[in-house]
Amino acid sequence: MLRRAFSLGVLLALSLALPAWAQDAPSLEALQARYDRLASLRASFTQVTASEFADDSVRVRGRVLLAGNQYRVETPSQIVVTNDTTTWIYAPADSQVVVNDADAQASTLTPQAFLTASAQKYTVTAVRSVRRRGAGHHVLALTATGTAARFQKASLWVRMSDQIVTRLRAADRNGSTLDLRLNDIAVNPSLGNAPFTFSVPSGAEVVDLRRTASQ
Repeated sequence: MLRRAFSLGVLLALSLALPAWAQDAPSLEALQARYDRLASLRASFTQVTASEFADDSVRVRGRVLLAGNQYRVETPSQIVVTNDTTTWIYAPADSQVVVNDADAQASTLTPQAFLTASAQKYTVTAVRSVRRRGAGHHVLALTATGTAARFQKASLWVRMSDQIVTRLRAADRNGSTLDLRLNDIAVNPSLGNAPFTFSVPSGAEVVDLRRTASQ
């Protein structure tokens, strides 16, 4: 299950009661407006997931393309593609493609999906300034305000120059941790629509779970 946990581009922001030295950090509304204006994003990533019930961690490297609610995540073991209507999950080792309605993939987080409710689910408890890969960042420490939030605690590295989140470190109530780092980030690259559809490889099994498939 840890290998399937691609929680890419998770974005949180500041609440109101911040110390004076943190007032230049972006507000939640500013971050959401920034991503609403974002046409597309391309990046490589490294994600490490671990659990207090397991002795080891799982490291996954891959690349991600984002455009609005559309995204494509590629790793050596899995390809996940979604557009406004459909999600495809392809596992080359199993030669299987699972097709589902896009809104049925609630476990996959996009920046827009997380921002929509994050102001009600989290509060910022601290902000500090650091440098990551040579660039200035605000690091936002967040705590969940209730049980509806996926993570109990999280830290977000928000790049000062363009308000893009480049790293997320989070822990949930079950003791699972996630550390996601985005690198080689390209803002508003020309992507087109082709990356957000999926052609089933010849010979692959198709498991169609869409509502229309059962009608």
